[in-house]
Amino acid sequence: MKIFKFLLIILLCVNSFELTAEEKSPYELELVTGLPKPPFILENLKSGLQLDVISEAFATQNMKIDFVAMPLGRNITGFQRGNVDGVITIPPQYKYPSMHISEPYIQYQNVAVSLADSHIDLDSVKDLSAYSIIAFQNAKKFLGEDFADVAAYSIDYRELANQKQQIEMLFSRRVEVIVLDLNIFKYFVREHAAEIGGIAFEIHYLFPERGYSVGFKKEEHMKMFNDGIAIIKANGTYQTILDNYLL
Repeated sequence: MKIFKFLLIILLCVNSFELTAEEKSPYELELVTGLPKPPFILENLKSGLQLDVISEAFATQNMKIDFVAMPLGRNITGFQRGNVDGVITIPPQYKYPSMHISEPYIQYQNVAVSLADSHIDLDSVKDLSAYSIIAFQNAKKFLGEDFADVAAYSIDYRELANQKQQIEMLFSRRVEVIVLDLNIFKYFVREHAAEIGGIAFEIHYLFPERGYSVGFKKEEHMKMFNDGIAIIKANGTYQTILDNYLL
C-alpha cells in the first residue's frame, strides 16, 4: 500500500512538471500573409525580410508565429472568417471592426517602372493614365486618390497577386508600366539578370515611402508586437535583417 502511494505521488509530480513545461512553451499565433514577393516574403512562405522581422519581434515575447498565405485581395476576408490572429501589411490608418493596428514596422517604396526604349515620361501619378499598367493587388486602395482615379480611367489597368509575373510582363513588353515596391523589383532584376539580358529600364518615383502595420484581433498581441519591434530595433536585430536582404 505504501509503495502504491509512493508511486502515485511520483506520478502526480511528473504530471505537474509536464503541465508547467507546457505552460512555458511559446504561444503560437497565426498571421495571414500575402503570396511570395521576394525579398519581403520568399517562396517558402516561412522567411523573407518582412516575415523575419515579425518572427524576431515576437520571439522577444516568447511567441512563435505561423504564417498563412492568401492573395492580398483576400487577406481581410481570411482575417474575418478564418481562425487567425492577425494580418500583415496593413496601412497604419486602415479601419476595420475589431482590428487593432500596430505601429508601422516595415517601409515600402512604391515606384512606376517602364522600359527605357519606350521613352515614357512620368512627372506625376496622373500621367500614368495614358499607358497600360499592371500594379500589385489592391494598389488602387493603398496608393491614394490620384492613383485610384488612374485605375478608374486608364486605357488598360490591371492588378496581379503574382508580382513575379507582373515584372515578367514588363520585360516581355506585354505592358508599358508596372507599379510595385522598389526592393521587390530590384531583387527580381538581381536574381534574373541573365534572363533580362541587359534590357534598360526607367524607375519613376511618383509615390511617397509608406509604412505598413500588422492588424490583430487582440489588443494585447498588438502591444506585444510593438514592444518586440522596439526591442529588435534597439539591439540591432532589425537592421541586421534589413542588411541581409537589401544589401
